[in-house]
Amino acid sequence: MTQRFSTLFMLLVLLALTACQPISMDTKPSAPEMTSLISEAEKRGDYAVAAEDYLAQAAESEGALKSAFQYRAAMMQYELGELAEADALLAETNLEQLSSREQLTANLLRADIAVLNLDGQRALTHLDKIDFNSANQAQQKRILELRITAYDLTENMLEKALAHIKLDPKLPESERENNHLVLWQTLLKMTPQALDLYNPGQPPAEDSGWFALAYAFKAYENNPEAMEVAIEDWQYSYPNHPADIEQLKKSIKTPLRLPEKLDLIAILLPDSGPAANAAQAIRQGIIAAHFNARSNVRLQFYDVRTDNTADSNNVITQYEKAVADGANIVIGPLDKTSVELLAKHDELTIPVLALNRINENKTTEQHNFFQFALAPEDDARNQAEYAKKKGYQRAIVLSPRNEWGDRVAEAFTNEWQKSDGQIVTRAKYDESENDYSHILTPILGVENSNQRYQNLRRTLGLSLEFEPRRRQDVDFLFMVGRPLKARQLLTQLRFYRSGQLPILATSHAYGGEPNARQDIDLNGLIFTEIPWMFSEQSEQDPAYAAIRRQASGDVGTFIRLAALGVDAYRIIPFLTAMSHSEDEKYNGATGVLTVNQQGQIERTMTFTTIQNGLIEPLNNE
Repeated sequence: MTQRFSTLFMLLVLLALTACQPISMDTKPSAPEMTSLISEAEKRGDYAVAAEDYLAQAAESEGALKSAFQYRAAMMQYELGELAEADALLAETNLEQLSSREQLTANLLRADIAVLNLDGQRALTHLDKIDFNSANQAQQKRILELRITAYDLTENMLEKALAHIKLDPKLPESERENNHLVLWQTLLKMTPQALDLYNPGQPPAEDSGWFALAYAFKAYENNPEAMEVAIEDWQYSYPNHPADIEQLKKSIKTPLRLPEKLDLIAILLPDSGPAANAAQAIRQGIIAAHFNARSNVRLQFYDVRTDNTADSNNVITQYEKAVADGANIVIGPLDKTSVELLAKHDELTIPVLALNRINENKTTEQHNFFQFALAPEDDARNQAEYAKKKGYQRAIVLSPRNEWGDRVAEAFTNEWQKSDGQIVTRAKYDESENDYSHILTPILGVENSNQRYQNLRRTLGLSLEFEPRRRQDVDFLFMVGRPLKARQLLTQLRFYRSGQLPILATSHAYGGEPNARQDIDLNGLIFTEIPWMFSEQSEQDPAYAAIRRQASGDVGTFIRLAALGVDAYRIIPFLTAMSHSEDEKYNGATGVLTVNQQGQIERTMTFTTIQNGLIEPLNNE
């Protein structure tokens, strides 16, 4: 999703500009009246008070003045993150009574809110009301960015591609390469026939060149020799085109092609070492899925040593042994070192479905190397996307003081800030402690509330009734914690007046086994979870019953890992289609699965909450 429009600076600049425009006396308030609309509360940044002031004045006004007050109230609501209220106010406002600049701003804002609500068609309706040529350069850029996202939501690849092309000259040089790559991926989702029919120009025009190049790749994707000839012809027709052909070639992942009939699946997992317990749960998941499928395919397990250095790692030897044994595909390895070594191997003659993910700053050129993991970073990114969809803007981040906590918090922060989300404060807690008052009262602002009370009491010399209040400048708190700490933290957060502040977390906060008496402390927590954690879904899966009988110890972790093994086995017949298109989905035990251009299997999980101590899907999320 593109970044959200309307930083505070841009909105105030636009508002100031509108206040200075010539206004017709018979339809709009006079210039002095318009200037007086900007309240003192807005000037000092107190948007909640400003919104109330504007609404009160709108109720006492009529005609254009009423519309102007409603417009400003909507702007304040937007700045407060109250998107539904802002949109409703603008819907009630007679925009035709506003200046042309205000009308443009209002329609942009409504389109932005529609995009945040994933309503592409409504966003386009608002954008169609804007005179593109009357907008300034920054506004034109934003209009096109919103159109791109809206067309993506409505799956209109043609218009999305044309919008990317129109956006390109408005971007700084540093952003054009990424725009070209996204444009390229958009064009590749169109058929050769559509690329040829809707080509918007003729050689050597730049827009025509993009469509013609995509046509050459799509029409001859199964005929490399013909494709090379077509590309040479294209280069002759479009000699100065900005497309970097070699870079675009790299972005095209060669689709996997498995034999129609599999004989042997090799599984590379450790029998001992630090990853042995996790490997055992995954192994049980693979076996349960295999038994349930009643397949004639053979399974063969290969021990990969994980308690060693990279120099003595045996993963390459075991992979080559699997190839020699006639395996058609490999599931594994599990530990990150082995995955990275196999990803760098000179030639992978059979596909690999690794059960971990290589570091993001490392890449692989392998075309039949897939990565499937239950990475905690994925949970964190999902929660950032959830918060963005809800229209939140300001967050508190709370995580344990260790490497795991830093990883998850960093993943959330990076994803959150990509969409212009703000981190108001970040705090770390020690998992060995039980009392977190020294951490929670500062981040919730309770100390400041107490201090204000003490100052007021000293000033007045009176004893006053007082109830501490938490800070009001945050929209939610993102918490990283395992079940015991999550329960402790939520209990103490409520004690220190967190009130209705939404608390978001990763799946690690939930133990995975129904225990209403214990988990009632998690009531209201919002987190993501795999489908197998919901009885109505897991009970329909025959493999789940076999897994559940074997689960012991940390039941939640065991079931999640076993579900990973089940999906790793079951997804194999679908990998060919999924590697062709990111639109191909598989509904698995760990979530809705897709394969991205990097060969990573991405999971979309269910947003979940706890009610009366029991897990349940979050409605309408």
